Amino acid sequence: MAASLFILLAVILAFAGGGGPWMLIATVAAATAAGTRLPDLDTPLQLQHRSALIHSVLPFYVALLDNRTWPVAAGLGFGVGFHLAADLFPTTMRGFATIKLPLVGSIGVLPSYLWIGINAAANLVGAFILLERIAPHQVATAALAAIGVLGAAYLFRAQGGLYALTALAGIGWLIVR
Repeated sequence: MAASLFILLAVILAFAGGGGPWMLIATVAAATAAGTRLPDLDTPLQLQHRSALIHSVLPFYVALLDNRTWPVAAGLGFGVGFHLAADLFPTTMRGFATIKLPLVGSIGVLPSYLWIGINAAANLVGAFILLERIAPHQVATAALAAIGVLGAAYLFRAQGGLYALTALAGIGWLIVR
């Protein structure tokens, strides 16, 4: 439910909020909050748990269809990327935790790890590149600060999130170095 409300807010901000820097930051932040919960909508949408449709880069690409929603796409990329990073560290990767393809079912343990890892990286990298493209450097930096706070808050609470937060912090440190 929270994902639906945050995505609605992000889309409203994107279409009606104007083009100022604070609106862009608010739109990306709201979409990031939505993205952290979006993959959990698989069950209410009558999809199998860990459906490949929303545990992927598909929501990011759908939001790219209209250039007015590119800030929403960037936020979704970050949020879904954070969610998938936490999904890389389940208690056990079998049954309920594996990725399910529509009409096929589970893809298995190793392919599930690969699917989640590749899609987490694609979401995060795509979101970063898009944010750098749509926002001036100072605005992108402020948006990244807000996204970092939201991502850390989500990962502190999510199962496997502390491992994901450590891995993402390590990757970030290597990039900066």
